[in-house]
Amino acid sequence: MLSCNALIHPRDSLELKIIRIENNEGIYGMYDYCICFVEEAANRIIAEKLISEISAYTLPKKIHSFVKDAQYKNGCLLPLTYEAPLTNQQLSILSCCRWLLVLCSERNRNSPVIRQTIKFFAANRGKEFILPVLTDGEPESAFPPEFFEKRETIITFNDGTTQEVIEIVEPLAIDVRTGDIKSSLSLLRHARIKIVAALIGVSYDTLVQRHEKRIRRKLINIALLVTVLSVISGSFFTYLWLDAKHKTEIAIAKTQLSKDLLADMCTNYPLLFQDTSEIQPFIDRLLVNSLEKLRIAESEYIPLLPVDELLLLKADDDLYQTRNKAKILRYLGRTEEAVKAYMKTASMLEQGSELYTQISRLFTEKTDPEVYPSGILVVEIDDEVSKACDGLRAGDIIVETGGFKFRDLSQYETYLNNRARRNRNMNLTVLRNENNELTRMILSVKPEHLVYLAEEM
Repeated sequence: MLSCNALIHPRDSLELKIIRIENNEGIYGMYDYCICFVEEAANRIIAEKLISEISAYTLPKKIHSFVKDAQYKNGCLLPLTYEAPLTNQQLSILSCCRWLLVLCSERNRNSPVIRQTIKFFAANRGKEFILPVLTDGEPESAFPPEFFEKRETIITFNDGTTQEVIEIVEPLAIDVRTGDIKSSLSLLRHARIKIVAALIGVSYDTLVQRHEKRIRRKLINIALLVTVLSVISGSFFTYLWLDAKHKTEIAIAKTQLSKDLLADMCTNYPLLFQDTSEIQPFIDRLLVNSLEKLRIAESEYIPLLPVDELLLLKADDDLYQTRNKAKILRYLGRTEEAVKAYMKTASMLEQGSELYTQISRLFTEKTDPEVYPSGILVVEIDDEVSKACDGLRAGDIIVETGGFKFRDLSQYETYLNNRARRNRNMNLTVLRNENNELTRMILSVKPEHLVYLAEEM
């Protein structure tokens, strides 16, 4: 059971040194880049992860034929206060950087110090050496005005007349938006390739091609080892597939070798341990959980795998195993089996069993998992809380938060708690049962008012 007013606290921030420069006589190049951001927990976590990923990245050997003496690992952080002007020390640091990376979000778009930083660096180094990193919101509402350029175009008509058209051009940016911090952090490993390509002056495609060749060689070597592993292989391969979802490595993940190995896991592993009764439930649980992670990663390969035996309901299945089977069956379009799994899930609940039975059936039969991959059922809510939450009531299914369609409870919690830290209203998209039909509604609430009991579907 979930109490939705509980907050997820970010991990303790790493202590990263910012080298003190005593004067402003340094030349460009003391730092390869600087990451500036308004000081707050979410921004610091992203900035620290980003500088860590860039520092850990090793260029493919063949890229050195394109670039001699590539420099990109020496970076620094420049945390800023929203309104406070730049200090002399901060100006000195900026004066000694070849590139500037700016974390951009809706809440910090109009920060005076961010705008001052962009103007100073553009005047001293050049606007072409500034790279925005989009962490949330849309470009037009997240990028400071300094990033947008006006482009004048002359249109000539058939009759010889002309008209001047002014276009507002968005800057090229690194996009790490996902709706929650955890997913954004995973994207940074792949975003670093774009950043490194800019820092060393090669095209993104050139670096990606060399990177993919290196990864492919590694995967082939790993695949040879995977076949001799048992339980460990399951966890590894799930990670491999989730990691490979991103654009730079997705082609590698979709190899025939990958499909064959995962299919082998679903068929041969249960057989391998079928005579070991104490191990068999663990193997089944591991594989079902791996399939659920693949569902969250939107893998199209699940329907191709031999999962029929794996998804059968068993007497010793616990609540989480049963619910995972229900979600996977719904994802596969096996509605009748999914309903049965949700019914069994309802029987295991301490509260709201009858309500969960009714609503989960409607959710399974009346919605498309491609449209609404997951839902949070409000099981119990006080009248006063309901009034404060724009009429949210028991039986409502929360399916979107601020336009973000979460795929599991963890994504939902992270988004909710991020909004709570910002103390900002958010829109909840809910499905409400009206005469056995689900009606879509949008409610505007403050996260701190959301105190209720809920269950995932």
